[in-house]
Order: sequence, then C-alpha cells, then structure tokens
Amino acid sequence: MRYRLTKSPRKLRGQVLTPAELAQCLAGHLTGTNGSWLELGVGTGRIAEACMDIRGASSYLGVEIDSSLAALAPKRDRLRIEMGDVLSPASLSQLLGDQRFDRTAGNPPFGLHALESACRDRITSLCPGLELSAHWVPLDLYFALESLARLKPGGEAAFVVASSITEDARLRAFRSNLIQTASEVECYELPVRMFGWKAQVQSYLLIARFGSTACRGVTVGRLAPGSLEVESSATVTPAAAIERLDFAFHEFTEMNRALNESSRTSSLADLGAEIVRGSRTRAQFDGLQISSFHTSDLPRAHSEVRFDNAADHGFNFAQPGDILIARVGTRCLERHAVVAAGRRHYTEAVYRIQVPRSHRQRVARWMTSEAGARWRQAAATGACAKHLTVSTLLQMPIPG
Repeated sequence: MRYRLTKSPRKLRGQVLTPAELAQCLAGHLTGTNGSWLELGVGTGRIAEACMDIRGASSYLGVEIDSSLAALAPKRDRLRIEMGDVLSPASLSQLLGDQRFDRTAGNPPFGLHALESACRDRITSLCPGLELSAHWVPLDLYFALESLARLKPGGEAAFVVASSITEDARLRAFRSNLIQTASEVECYELPVRMFGWKAQVQSYLLIARFGSTACRGVTVGRLAPGSLEVESSATVTPAAAIERLDFAFHEFTEMNRALNESSRTSSLADLGAEIVRGSRTRAQFDGLQISSFHTSDLPRAHSEVRFDNAADHGFNFAQPGDILIARVGTRCLERHAVVAAGRRHYTEAVYRIQVPRSHRQRVARWMTSEAGARWRQAAATGACAKHLTVSTLLQMPIPG
C-alpha cells in the first residue's frame, strides 16, 4: 500500500533503481555495439551509462516521468532524456513518432497497476491472447511490449523482469510471441538480494535477439550472487520455455525425472511420512517464554541436534528420530537437522518430518545429502521468500 499513498511517480509505479553492477551485467550480456538505443523508464540512467560505456551506444533515448530521477542521470552527448508518461499510449506515440531503434533495454516498474482502457487495448493489440484480469496489469509486461514494438528488424532487447513474466500461465502468450519471433532468447534468475538486503525479490534478466533464423533452443540459467556470473544454465526447447522460462522449474523437472527413473525410488508419501508445520512464530514463543527451535537454529556444518527434555506446553514438538527442515527462507532451505535426543517445540517456519522407524535411516540419508538439499531448493516456490509446501514435499523422490 505504501506505493499508493505516495505522490512519487517512481514509488507509485513500483520502480526500483537498478544497482550499478546489474546495469553492467545487463550490458555485458548484450552482443551488439553502437547503434540507436531506447529505454522506457530510464530512471537515473544507470543502464544507459553502462550501455554507452560497454556497448558503445551511438545514441540513447530515455523516457522518464519523474523529473527528480532524470536530473540525476549522467550528462552525456549521446544520452537524451525526454519527459513523458509511458502509460499514455497517445503521449508516447506523439513523443516517439515512428522512430525505430537497434536495441532496447530497461528495468521496468514492477507489480500490478490499474491501467486505463487505452493501455489495455494497446497491450492486447501488441500481444493477443494474454489472459489479463479485469483492471490490473503487470507494469513490466507493458513496458517490455512497448519497447519491443519499437525495435528495428534484427534488433536486440534486454530487460529486468519479475517472476510473473517467466512463470505465470496467464502470460504464456507473451513468452510464446517472444520465442516464436526471436532468434535467440536467454533468461537468467537474479540473486534474491539483488536490490538490497532489506528485501528478497525474485527477478530475471531476459534477453532476446531478433534475426533471420528461428529460435531452436532457449537458454535458462542462474546468476551467482556477487559476481553475477552464470552459475548454472541449461538449454530447453522453445515449447518448454513457452510454458516456463525460470531455470529453477526446469532444474527441478530434470532432477525429478532422473530420480524417478530409478526403480528403487519411492516418494515420502509412499514411505508413510508425516509432515507437520510448527505451531507458533518465534516471536510468539518468545512472548510465552517457551524455548523453540527456529530456522536460524538449523546447523550449517552437521545434521544432528540434541535438546533437553522441555515441558510439553500443548504445541507441536520435535523428538528423537524426527527430521527438521526449513519451510521458508531462501537462504536456509538447504539446511536440516536430525533430532538425536530430547524434545523441543519448533516454530511455524520449520517442518517436522516423521517416518516409520524402518525408513528413518534411508530418509535421513537423503535429506542430509547435497542432492537432497538441492532438490528442496529447486522445489521451493515464491516470488519473494521461497517456501516449500507439504504436498510438494510428500512427492519428494527418496532413492533406495
């Protein structure tokens, strides 16, 4: 709600300034040099500066609605910033005319926005088949479509986008149109702390190159925190990329396929597992002066934990033989613990997994393995803090 209670156009539209290292990464993943460039929502010009320095942009036109941001942009002869409202099709058409550009880039505003009928008509004309809600439209989708519509044949584009563009079934038409018209498409998952330590946001770097050949394979991958180098990647078919562009989904699918090909693999559900979430938050337990086990207590270097024999206060508690894993929290999903002694209440951010005694060693061996941790990370969902559901965990393949 804070964006709707502000007079700042940037905050109202959910515009997040691009970190300098991300701007350089975006420019580095493009291949073209020189030429004319367009950026809708240029902000303080960090992407523009990176593209001029790294790609040698001959001319760079940025459109921005917030004059206070535009005033902070670098003063370059090749950079021209026009004040205008991208969300006004008529005004944008008057501003840009019939200009076409060699390349377009940007970090568009995120989130949903209630758009006027003229904007909605513009979106459906640019990308028929989108399943839009009655009023609310993803802003990054709108900005990307307007930018792509102004590319010259053989152009190139790069955008920072939210997770909905990569995975939302209602935006399948956008992915289909992009992949079917482009020669090359790449999509890289960005680190969740890309925009600062105060927020976990799932965002992606989406790159498309348009040439004379058809796209035969789409590159999906993940960029490493800090360096923003490609940490992992895979090539998927255009059909698979149209369904989902996020690397985590394809990584999860491939891992499941490989595990399930083994005749000795059983799911947690098959083994009679029971998965129970904790009863209260850490703060609530602290308020009741009850000791509890939280995700921050999950060990990093080993898997065994020992508790004292805490009193039973009527909440869920862990006891010997139980396996404890994080339910939520991108940075701790790979951590785990096996209760060796005692018992303790645990928080709602933790799952307790109980299996029959005959399967405990098998399940614990898998849960505490590196592959088991990777599976949980890949299976987690969520645009902000990643989380695991009980239904997903119950289908987790357990090797024999």
